[in-house]
Amino acid sequence: MKVPFYGHVRQYQNIKGEIDAKMDEVLMSGQYVQGPMLKKFEEELAAYSGSKYAIGVGNGTDAIWLSIMTLGLGEGDEIITNANTFFATAEAIWVAGCTAVLVDCDEKSRCIDPNAIRKAITRRTKGIIPVHLYGQCAPMREIRKIADEYGLFVIEDNAQAIDARGDDFKIGELSDTVTTSFIIQKNLGTFGDGGAVTTNHQHVNDKIRKLRNHGSSKRDVHSFGFNSRLDDLHAAILSAKLKHIGEW
Repeated sequence: MKVPFYGHVRQYQNIKGEIDAKMDEVLMSGQYVQGPMLKKFEEELAAYSGSKYAIGVGNGTDAIWLSIMTLGLGEGDEIITNANTFFATAEAIWVAGCTAVLVDCDEKSRCIDPNAIRKAITRRTKGIIPVHLYGQCAPMREIRKIADEYGLFVIEDNAQAIDARGDDFKIGELSDTVTTSFIIQKNLGTFGDGGAVTTNHQHVNDKIRKLRNHGSSKRDVHSFGFNSRLDDLHAAILSAKLKHIGEW
């Protein structure tokens, strides 16, 4: 008997009617990019995560480097992150023009070690990207304390632990942004790829929305930006699946 490593097909079979109805709604609307379904999913994700804002982007890697650039970090700046994270975390730091400083994890949790963070801080350090791994949160209270002491930004990489909770905090409460991946193998995965940034800061929300869409704040008004948008078909799938994430 062959047992699939992932349960994507079974997930789809279980809620096929809901997913198909959502996708049909998008197809019949004629609005496939930055349309009403994306807006609806962003509102649902913000409410689910307890954040004020959610911005859908092309993938989880883009979510990280868009956050870095939005916070004003770039060439010459160092960002501390886990040595045992997936390559994309360090890749996003590099894409944004910064230097990734990799530190060790805690022996028990395998999440980033706050003591290792403190030892790695230099005059060039501008941010910390703790990665929540194995369904559990990094020690955000300790990380926030270090960040406040040294004036550092904090971006939570939450690609692997959506819906995880700390002992006395929730994801997003103690950081500037939280980044999420929706590639198919993640806890909340679409049938393809996608990502999102959640934040409680309006200026971060406004800037990422511009950056993801060619620097555009309204039609025919453009500045420096990129093309990194979560389309409405993927938003439809994610909207249907979000209601069931607690079951999976």
